Amino acid sequence: MNSEDEKKKNTKKKPTKKSDTGSVEKKTVKKAKTTGVDEKKNTKKVNDNDKNLEQEKQKEIKIAEEIKEEKGIKEGKQAEELIEEEIVKKEEKLSSEEETKERSKTSKKVMYEDKVKATLLQRFLAYIIDVLLVSFVASLLVFPFVSDDSKIDKLNDEMMEVVEKYQEAKISIKTYATEMESITYQLAKSNGTVTLITLVCEILYFIVFQLYNNGQTIGKKILKIKVVSDNRNLTMNQMICRCLIANSILLEILSFAFMLFAGKTVYFYGVATMEMLQYIVLIVSAFMIMGSLDGRAVHDKLAHTRVIKL
Repeated sequence: MNSEDEKKKNTKKKPTKKSDTGSVEKKTVKKAKTTGVDEKKNTKKVNDNDKNLEQEKQKEIKIAEEIKEEKGIKEGKQAEELIEEEIVKKEEKLSSEEETKERSKTSKKVMYEDKVKATLLQRFLAYIIDVLLVSFVASLLVFPFVSDDSKIDKLNDEMMEVVEKYQEAKISIKTYATEMESITYQLAKSNGTVTLITLVCEILYFIVFQLYNNGQTIGKKILKIKVVSDNRNLTMNQMICRCLIANSILLEILSFAFMLFAGKTVYFYGVATMEMLQYIVLIVSAFMIMGSLDGRAVHDKLAHTRVIKL
Protein backbone atom coordinates (compact mmCIF):
# COMPACT_ATOMS: atom_id res chain seq x y z
CA MET A 1 0.00 0.00 0.00
CA ASN A 2 2.80 2.40 0.86
CA SER A 3 4.53 1.78 -2.46
CA GLU A 4 1.27 2.50 -4.35
CA ASP A 5 0.79 5.81 -2.46
CA GLU A 6 4.33 6.86 -3.24
CA LYS A 7 3.77 6.13 -6.95
CA LYS A 8 0.61 8.26 -6.96
CA LYS A 9 2.47 11.13 -5.30
CA ASN A 10 5.24 10.92 -7.88
CA THR A 11 2.76 10.94 -10.74
CA LYS A 12 1.07 14.05 -9.29
CA LYS A 13 4.37 15.87 -8.94
CA LYS A 14 5.54 15.20 -12.51
CA PRO A 15 3.14 17.58 -14.36
CA THR A 16 4.04 20.45 -11.99
CA LYS A 17 7.66 20.01 -13.02
CA LYS A 18 6.66 20.11 -16.69
CA SER A 19 4.64 23.27 -16.18
CA ASP A 20 7.59 24.83 -14.35
CA THR A 21 9.94 24.04 -17.21
CA GLY A 22 7.34 25.33 -19.65
CA SER A 23 7.01 28.67 -17.82
CA VAL A 24 10.80 29.02 -17.71
CA GLU A 25 10.96 28.39 -21.45
CA LYS A 26 8.24 31.02 -22.04
CA LYS A 27 10.12 33.53 -19.90
CA THR A 28 13.35 32.93 -21.80
CA VAL A 29 11.54 33.34 -25.15
CA LYS A 30 9.90 36.55 -23.89
CA LYS A 31 13.27 37.82 -22.67
CA ALA A 32 14.84 37.02 -26.02
CA LYS A 33 12.07 38.90 -27.81
CA THR A 34 12.43 41.98 -25.60
CA THR A 35 16.20 41.95 -26.02
CA GLY A 36 15.67 41.65 -29.79
CA VAL A 37 13.34 44.69 -29.74
CA ASP A 38 15.83 46.63 -27.61
CA GLU A 39 18.62 45.75 -30.03
CA LYS A 40 16.49 46.98 -32.95
CA LYS A 41 15.76 50.24 -31.11
CA ASN A 42 19.44 50.74 -30.34
CA THR A 43 20.45 50.10 -33.96
CA LYS A 44 17.76 52.54 -35.11
CA LYS A 45 19.10 55.18 -32.71
CA VAL A 46 22.65 54.59 -33.96
CA ASN A 47 21.47 54.90 -37.57
CA ASP A 48 19.62 58.13 -36.77
CA ASN A 49 22.70 59.55 -35.04
CA ASP A 50 24.84 58.59 -38.03
CA LYS A 51 22.39 60.29 -40.38
CA ASN A 52 22.38 63.45 -38.23
CA LEU A 53 26.18 63.51 -38.15
CA GLU A 54 26.31 63.03 -41.93
CA GLN A 55 23.83 65.89 -42.40
CA GLU A 56 25.89 68.14 -40.10
CA LYS A 57 29.05 67.31 -42.07
CA GLN A 58 27.35 68.05 -45.38
CA LYS A 59 26.04 71.31 -43.96
CA GLU A 60 29.54 72.32 -42.80
CA ILE A 61 31.04 71.43 -46.19
CA LYS A 62 28.38 73.51 -47.94
CA ILE A 63 29.00 76.50 -45.65
CA ALA A 64 32.76 76.13 -46.14
CA GLU A 65 32.36 76.19 -49.94
CA GLU A 66 30.14 79.28 -49.71
CA ILE A 67 32.72 81.03 -47.51
CA LYS A 68 35.53 80.13 -49.94
CA GLU A 69 33.59 81.66 -52.81
CA GLU A 70 32.63 84.79 -50.83
CA LYS A 71 36.06 85.51 -49.31
CA GLY A 72 38.20 84.08 -52.10
CA ILE A 73 40.11 81.86 -49.64
CA LYS A 74 42.59 79.33 -51.01
CA GLU A 75 43.64 75.95 -49.57
CA GLY A 76 46.06 75.79 -46.58
CA LYS A 77 46.29 75.80 -42.79
CA GLN A 78 45.44 79.48 -42.44
CA ALA A 79 42.53 79.02 -44.80
CA GLU A 80 41.16 76.15 -42.67
CA GLU A 81 41.31 78.33 -39.52
CA LEU A 82 39.51 81.18 -41.28
CA ILE A 83 36.86 78.79 -42.62
CA GLU A 84 36.26 77.36 -39.13
CA GLU A 85 35.81 80.88 -37.71
CA GLU A 86 33.37 81.79 -40.49
CA ILE A 87 31.40 78.54 -39.99
CA VAL A 88 30.97 79.33 -36.28
CA LYS A 89 29.78 82.84 -37.13
CA LYS A 90 27.31 81.59 -39.72
CA GLU A 91 25.89 78.92 -37.39
CA GLU A 92 25.45 81.52 -34.63
CA LYS A 93 23.66 83.81 -37.08
CA LEU A 94 21.31 81.02 -38.23
CA SER A 95 20.46 80.01 -34.66
CA SER A 96 19.77 83.64 -33.68
CA GLU A 97 17.48 84.05 -36.71
CA GLU A 98 15.54 80.90 -35.74
CA GLU A 99 15.21 82.18 -32.17
CA THR A 100 13.84 85.56 -33.33
CA LYS A 101 11.30 83.78 -35.57
CA GLU A 102 10.09 81.64 -32.66
CA ARG A 103 9.89 84.71 -30.40
CA SER A 104 7.83 86.63 -32.96
CA LYS A 105 5.42 83.68 -33.30
CA THR A 106 4.94 83.31 -29.53
CA SER A 107 4.68 87.08 -28.98
CA LYS A 108 2.01 87.31 -31.69
CA LYS A 109 0.07 84.49 -30.07
CA VAL A 110 0.28 86.15 -26.64
CA MET A 111 -0.69 89.52 -28.18
CA TYR A 112 -3.90 88.08 -29.68
CA GLU A 113 -4.72 86.07 -26.55
CA ASP A 114 -4.64 89.28 -24.48
CA LYS A 115 -7.19 90.93 -26.80
CA VAL A 116 -10.87 90.97 -25.85
CA LYS A 117 -13.20 88.86 -27.97
CA ALA A 118 -15.71 90.57 -30.24
CA THR A 119 -19.29 90.30 -28.98
CA LEU A 120 -22.07 88.50 -30.84
CA LEU A 121 -23.86 91.83 -31.43
CA GLN A 122 -20.75 93.40 -33.00
CA ARG A 123 -20.26 90.43 -35.31
CA PHE A 124 -23.96 90.32 -36.27
CA LEU A 125 -24.14 94.07 -37.06
CA ALA A 126 -20.91 93.87 -39.11
CA TYR A 127 -22.38 90.94 -41.06
CA ILE A 128 -25.63 92.86 -41.78
CA ILE A 129 -23.64 95.86 -43.10
CA ASP A 130 -21.50 93.58 -45.30
CA VAL A 131 -24.52 91.71 -46.70
CA LEU A 132 -26.26 94.99 -47.59
CA LEU A 133 -23.11 96.25 -49.34
CA VAL A 134 -22.62 93.03 -51.33
CA SER A 135 -26.31 92.91 -52.28
CA PHE A 136 -26.19 96.52 -53.49
CA VAL A 137 -23.07 95.95 -55.63
CA ALA A 138 -24.44 92.65 -56.98
CA SER A 139 -27.78 94.29 -57.94
CA LEU A 140 -25.91 96.98 -59.91
CA LEU A 141 -23.90 94.32 -61.76
CA VAL A 142 -26.95 92.12 -62.35
CA PHE A 143 -29.20 94.91 -63.69
CA PRO A 144 -28.04 94.68 -67.36
CA PHE A 145 -28.68 90.90 -67.40
CA VAL A 146 -32.25 91.08 -66.07
CA SER A 147 -34.47 91.40 -69.14
CA ASP A 148 -37.90 90.30 -67.93
CA ASP A 149 -39.10 90.25 -64.31
CA SER A 150 -42.64 89.19 -65.18
CA LYS A 151 -41.74 85.46 -65.13
CA ILE A 152 -40.11 85.71 -61.70
CA ASP A 153 -43.03 87.76 -60.34
CA LYS A 154 -45.49 85.19 -61.68
CA LEU A 155 -43.59 82.31 -60.01
CA ASN A 156 -43.48 84.22 -56.71
CA ASP A 157 -47.26 84.79 -56.88
CA GLU A 158 -47.81 81.09 -57.58
CA MET A 159 -45.67 80.19 -54.56
CA MET A 160 -47.73 82.49 -52.31
CA GLU A 161 -50.96 80.92 -53.58
CA VAL A 162 -49.70 77.39 -52.85
CA VAL A 163 -48.65 78.42 -49.31
CA GLU A 164 -52.07 80.02 -48.67
CA LYS A 165 -53.92 76.95 -49.94
CA TYR A 166 -51.86 74.68 -47.68
CA GLN A 167 -52.45 76.93 -44.65
CA GLU A 168 -56.19 76.88 -45.32
CA ALA A 169 -56.05 73.05 -45.67
CA LYS A 170 -57.31 73.17 -49.26
CA ILE A 171 -54.44 70.94 -50.49
CA SER A 172 -52.63 67.98 -48.95
CA ILE A 173 -48.98 68.04 -47.89
CA LYS A 174 -48.10 65.80 -50.84
CA THR A 175 -49.66 68.25 -53.34
CA TYR A 176 -47.97 71.15 -51.54
CA ALA A 177 -44.53 69.48 -51.76
CA THR A 178 -44.99 68.57 -55.46
CA GLU A 179 -46.04 72.10 -56.45
CA MET A 180 -43.29 73.73 -54.36
CA GLU A 181 -40.67 71.48 -55.97
CA SER A 182 -41.61 72.72 -59.42
CA ILE A 183 -41.91 76.43 -58.47
CA THR A 184 -38.63 76.64 -56.48
CA TYR A 185 -36.73 74.82 -59.23
CA GLN A 186 -38.08 77.17 -61.91
CA LEU A 187 -37.24 80.21 -59.73
CA ALA A 188 -33.68 78.93 -59.26
CA LYS A 189 -33.31 78.48 -63.04
CA SER A 190 -34.67 81.99 -63.70
CA ASN A 191 -32.33 83.54 -61.10
CA GLY A 192 -29.27 81.56 -62.25
CA THR A 193 -27.35 84.59 -63.55
CA VAL A 194 -28.20 86.66 -60.48
CA THR A 195 -27.07 83.84 -58.16
CA LEU A 196 -23.76 83.39 -60.00
CA ILE A 197 -22.90 87.13 -59.97
CA THR A 198 -23.85 87.42 -56.27
CA LEU A 199 -21.71 84.36 -55.46
CA VAL A 200 -18.67 85.85 -57.23
CA CYS A 201 -19.18 89.16 -55.36
CA GLU A 202 -19.34 87.33 -52.01
CA ILE A 203 -16.16 85.35 -52.72
CA LEU A 204 -14.25 88.47 -53.77
CA TYR A 205 -15.49 90.53 -50.81
CA PHE A 206 -15.58 88.10 -47.88
CA ILE A 207 -12.50 86.05 -48.83
CA VAL A 208 -10.12 88.06 -51.04
CA PHE A 209 -10.85 91.63 -49.85
CA GLN A 210 -11.01 90.61 -46.18
CA LEU A 211 -7.71 88.71 -46.41
CA TYR A 212 -5.79 91.57 -48.05
CA ASN A 213 -7.46 94.13 -45.78
CA ASN A 214 -5.84 92.60 -42.68
CA GLY A 215 -8.84 90.49 -41.64
CA GLN A 216 -11.41 93.27 -41.91
CA THR A 217 -14.47 93.93 -44.07
CA ILE A 218 -16.10 97.38 -44.18
CA GLY A 219 -18.64 96.20 -41.61
CA LYS A 220 -15.87 94.96 -39.30
CA LYS A 221 -13.99 98.27 -39.67
CA ILE A 222 -17.09 100.24 -38.68
CA LEU A 223 -17.66 97.99 -35.64
CA LYS A 224 -13.90 98.02 -34.82
CA ILE A 225 -13.35 94.26 -34.91
CA LYS A 226 -11.09 92.02 -37.00
CA VAL A 227 -10.32 88.38 -37.81
CA VAL A 228 -6.91 87.14 -36.62
CA SER A 229 -5.07 83.86 -36.92
CA ASP A 230 -3.97 81.89 -33.84
CA ASN A 231 -0.19 82.18 -34.19
CA ARG A 232 0.67 83.60 -37.61
CA ASN A 233 -0.63 85.81 -40.43
CA LEU A 234 -4.00 84.97 -41.98
CA THR A 235 -3.79 82.67 -44.99
CA MET A 236 -6.08 82.18 -47.98
CA ASN A 237 -6.95 78.65 -46.80
CA GLN A 238 -8.08 79.98 -43.42
CA MET A 239 -10.29 82.64 -45.00
CA ILE A 240 -11.83 80.15 -47.44
CA CYS A 241 -12.54 77.66 -44.62
CA ARG A 242 -14.28 80.20 -42.33
CA CYS A 243 -16.18 82.07 -45.07
CA LEU A 244 -17.60 78.90 -46.66
CA ILE A 245 -19.52 78.35 -43.41
CA ALA A 246 -19.87 81.83 -41.87
CA ASN A 247 -21.12 83.54 -45.04
CA SER A 248 -23.08 80.54 -46.42
CA ILE A 249 -20.89 80.45 -49.55
CA LEU A 250 -20.68 76.64 -49.45
CA LEU A 251 -24.49 76.41 -49.33
CA GLU A 252 -24.82 78.74 -52.32
CA ILE A 253 -22.20 76.83 -54.36
CA LEU A 254 -23.92 73.49 -53.70
CA SER A 255 -27.38 74.96 -54.41
CA PHE A 256 -26.14 76.34 -57.72
CA ALA A 257 -24.57 72.96 -58.61
CA PHE A 258 -27.81 71.13 -57.75
CA MET A 259 -29.75 73.56 -59.93
CA LEU A 260 -27.44 72.89 -62.89
CA PHE A 261 -26.96 69.13 -62.63
CA ALA A 262 -29.82 67.69 -60.54
CA GLY A 263 -33.56 67.33 -61.06
CA LYS A 264 -36.23 69.40 -59.33
CA THR A 265 -36.90 66.79 -56.58
CA VAL A 266 -33.20 66.44 -55.68
CA TYR A 267 -32.79 70.22 -55.81
CA PHE A 268 -35.80 70.89 -53.55
CA TYR A 269 -34.98 68.35 -50.82
CA GLY A 270 -31.20 68.77 -51.11
CA VAL A 271 -31.30 72.55 -50.67
CA ALA A 272 -33.87 72.26 -47.85
CA THR A 273 -31.62 69.81 -45.96
CA MET A 274 -28.51 71.96 -46.43
CA GLU A 275 -30.34 75.10 -45.29
CA MET A 276 -31.49 73.31 -42.14
CA LEU A 277 -27.90 72.21 -41.40
CA GLN A 278 -26.65 75.75 -42.03
CA TYR A 279 -29.16 77.17 -39.52
CA ILE A 280 -28.13 74.58 -36.92
CA VAL A 281 -24.43 75.50 -37.37
CA LEU A 282 -25.22 79.22 -37.07
CA ILE A 283 -27.28 78.71 -33.88
CA VAL A 284 -24.51 76.56 -32.33
CA SER A 285 -21.94 79.21 -33.37
CA ALA A 286 -23.98 81.96 -31.69
CA PHE A 287 -23.99 80.05 -28.37
CA MET A 288 -20.27 79.31 -28.74
CA ILE A 289 -19.47 83.01 -29.24
CA MET A 290 -21.48 83.98 -26.15
CA GLY A 291 -20.37 81.08 -23.94
CA SER A 292 -16.66 80.56 -24.67
CA LEU A 293 -13.83 82.72 -23.34
CA ASP A 294 -12.17 83.20 -26.75
CA GLY A 295 -15.49 83.72 -28.58
CA ARG A 296 -14.78 81.19 -31.30
CA ALA A 297 -17.60 79.97 -33.52
CA VAL A 298 -17.64 76.64 -35.43
CA HIS A 299 -15.89 78.20 -38.46
CA ASP A 300 -13.26 79.81 -36.18
CA LYS A 301 -12.45 76.44 -34.62
CA LEU A 302 -12.08 74.81 -38.04
CA ALA A 303 -9.99 77.64 -39.51
CA HIS A 304 -7.91 78.32 -36.34
CA THR A 305 -9.01 81.96 -36.24
CA ARG A 306 -10.75 84.31 -33.81
CA VAL A 307 -12.51 87.69 -33.97
CA ILE A 308 -11.19 90.36 -31.60
CA LYS A 309 -11.99 93.94 -30.59
CA LEU A 310 -9.58 96.65 -31.64
